[in-house]
Amino acid sequence: MHNITTRTLHPEGLPLVIEPTGKQFQLAEFLNHLQENTVQYRKKLLEHGGLLFRNFPVETPNDFVAVIKNLQLGEFCSYVGGDSPRKKVVDGVYTSTEAPPSIKLPLHNELSYVKNYPKHICFYCETPPAAKGETIIGDARKIYQAIDEEVKKRFIDKGLRYVSCYPYKSRFMNYVNKSHKSWINVFETEDKQEVERKCRENDISFNWNQNDWIKISQVCPAVIAHPETKEHVWFNQAHHFDFNPKFLGWWRYLGTKLLYSRKHTLLHEVFYGDDTKISRKDLYHIMDAMDKHTIYFPWQKGDVLVLDNILAMHGRETFTGKRRILTAMTS
Repeated sequence: MHNITTRTLHPEGLPLVIEPTGKQFQLAEFLNHLQENTVQYRKKLLEHGGLLFRNFPVETPNDFVAVIKNLQLGEFCSYVGGDSPRKKVVDGVYTSTEAPPSIKLPLHNELSYVKNYPKHICFYCETPPAAKGETIIGDARKIYQAIDEEVKKRFIDKGLRYVSCYPYKSRFMNYVNKSHKSWINVFETEDKQEVERKCRENDISFNWNQNDWIKISQVCPAVIAHPETKEHVWFNQAHHFDFNPKFLGWWRYLGTKLLYSRKHTLLHEVFYGDDTKISRKDLYHIMDAMDKHTIYFPWQKGDVLVLDNILAMHGRETFTGKRRILTAMTS
């Protein structure tokens, strides 16, 4: 493509970096270029799993929206049903996560625990972190291949049941654990009937507990095949829904055990689809496999990262100082 160069940042080929050569693009030129080369970029996205557009004139959240629209990746998705703490910036665009900066978020596919997960997830670097703070990524095809066959078989045969509990409004919970959203935030409504409608619409089981807490659960596959490439990928968040010492660290783990001493308040649990427990040994093996295939790259201001949400996983490294990464999902 004219005035464009491509390269990979990592031996695994993820992400493919796309940069201008020579004269800088104006925003209108860049958007026109994306529109004219959509087919080629979609092929590259399926091959590599992720594209990183760097050194292009993307300066605002609205510019980010325009990039996504001109790539023609589908309609914007809401974050209804998602558990990560986020703030809406403009329609379709959210902060990537408001989870405390001292917590590392392991690799995962976005919303893999719900029926209507996004096909793509995009990130925009508005403010690079002062130190660390990478949006880590990994090839879900290679992670699938790296997992022990017996572990894989158990997960495939049984599927997974994800369980979450959310309060109506809880100043105490928001104070001690800002990552624990209310069901108002999760479902973007204060109407209990609307919550129930959205649950039924998305095959989510639910029941109301004391003090207007809601407990929801849903059964999802652990492995899926990409609808276009037909490749099998590891596609679940079992390791995110088990609050274990390897994930949280011992001090946070002990604090979590104390905080969630009442069963109906526990933020997350995960079981096999038949409601039997998943061994920590298996979960630790999965986390180790992900660690071996985790790719780090430093953010630069204006970067736009586009991931195929089935082929590529993402997460977040810990950081210090200011950091503002925006995200948008498309169907």
